[in-house]
Amino acid sequence: MDFKKKLLSPFFAGIFVAIALFVYYAVCFIFRLKFGPFDIEEIGVTEVLTYLFYGFAAGIALCCAKDFMDTPKQSTFFALMFLWLAALLREMGIQHWLTTHDSVVTKTRFFLNPNNPLYEKIIAGALMLLVVSVFAWVLIKYLKPLIKGFFKFQTIPWTVAAFGVLAVITQIADRFPANYMKAAGTALAEPVLFVLKIFEEGGESLLPLLFAIALLQYHFLLLKEKQEQ
Repeated sequence: MDFKKKLLSPFFAGIFVAIALFVYYAVCFIFRLKFGPFDIEEIGVTEVLTYLFYGFAAGIALCCAKDFMDTPKQSTFFALMFLWLAALLREMGIQHWLTTHDSVVTKTRFFLNPNNPLYEKIIAGALMLLVVSVFAWVLIKYLKPLIKGFFKFQTIPWTVAAFGVLAVITQIADRFPANYMKAAGTALAEPVLFVLKIFEEGGESLLPLLFAIALLQYHFLLLKEKQEQ
C-alpha cells in the first residue's frame, strides 16, 4: 500500500498522533534516564519543534492554496489561515504582550481587574471576539457535514476529530495538575506530571501537523475526484 493510500485513510490522523506521542514519550524518557530529571518545557526542544511544524503547515497551505482559490471554499481557506495565525501568535505569547499589569489577557480576572487600562481590555476583547467569530463561522458552516462524514468514515472529518480530541487533551493535561492541587491539597507524583507534560507539550506541537495533514488529504482527494471523472 503506497503512502497516498495510507494518508487518505480516515484512521491516519489518529494513528499518527498515537505513534508520535509514543515516540515523543520514549525519546524524552530515554534522555530523562541518561541526564536525570528535567523539565521538557524549559529545555525548549518542543517549542522549537512547534514553530518548525507551524512553518511546515504554512508551506503546505501555500502549496495547496490553488485548491481553494476561485472556488466557493476560498473564504474557508482564508478563515483557516487566520486561525492558523491566531494559534501561532498564542503559541508565541500574544496573551502576555497585550497587558502591562496582568499576566495574561485570556482570563476573566484581566477584564475585572480595575488596575488594567481600559484600552488594553478593549484591544484584547476585540481580538478575542474576532478569533471566536471566525472560529464560530467555520464551525457553523461545516459542523453538520463533519458529523455526517464522521459516521460515514470519511477522511477529513476523522482528521478534524483527531485535531479536536488532541486539542482538548492538551488543555486537560495543562490544567489538571493545578486543579488536582486545589482539590486534593497535594501535588501529583512526579512520573504522572512527566506524562501529562508529554501530552501537553507534545500534543500542542502536533496540532499544526494535523492541520497540514488535513490540507494534504483535501488536495489528494480533489485529485482523486478529478481522475475518476
